[in-house]
Amino acid sequence: MNFKTIILLILVVIITIFFMQNTAPVEFWFFGKHIFALSSIIAITLFIGIIIGAILLRPRKIKTEVIQVNPSTTSDMDEI
Repeated sequence: MNFKTIILLILVVIITIFFMQNTAPVEFWFFGKHIFALSSIIAITLFIGIIIGAILLRPRKIKTEVIQVNPSTTSDMDEI
């Protein structure tokens, strides 16, 4: 087993233990009264946070303006 596989297995075990211990029902009010497991609310908010972070921190294309030289303006500049 390589190092990445061992780290991945450890993370999966830790996450599984976390979800197994946080199954208590929690009342959640958002456009009505809903009851969810605490671990599912944590997972949903984590997922939404990752999506928002990925959208806000994605690399943006650098916009460059292409300026074309007009021959009449260059001749006007030479006269000045």
